[in-house]
Amino acid sequence: MKKLCIGVLIIMMSIINSSCSHDQKENRYQSQINKVMEIQQETHKEMVKKSDQVAPKFNKDKVNTYVFEDGKLIVVSYKLFKDKDQLFYATYEFKDDKIYYKRDIDPKTYVKNHHPDYEDIKVK
Repeated sequence: MKKLCIGVLIIMMSIINSSCSHDQKENRYQSQINKVMEIQQETHKEMVKKSDQVAPKFNKDKVNTYVFEDGKLIVVSYKLFKDKDQLFYATYEFKDDKIYYKRDIDPKTYVKNHHPDYEDIKVK
């Protein structure tokens, strides 16, 4: 009975520890993620002005976030168009205390071929 209790205790501690480490990573990158979300929200407003097919609002709660290279590269994806389920991907790089939009990589392929340090999937 004692061995069973110890086994259950170890399993519960492992579950608690893994969920806490996810929260720590989220908090660690949250500042960079917030900056990227602000930039993408402004970019989205400009896209709305240029096309009536773009969804009118940018909803941060429906954006997938992928963090790579210890927070130096962040990819976001979300449904850009009103009538399409296809995800739009954008990549941002943090370099020398500045944020750059990365045009020289295919973000969808990058996400598939690299393991993120942190990810938050809200839309498929």
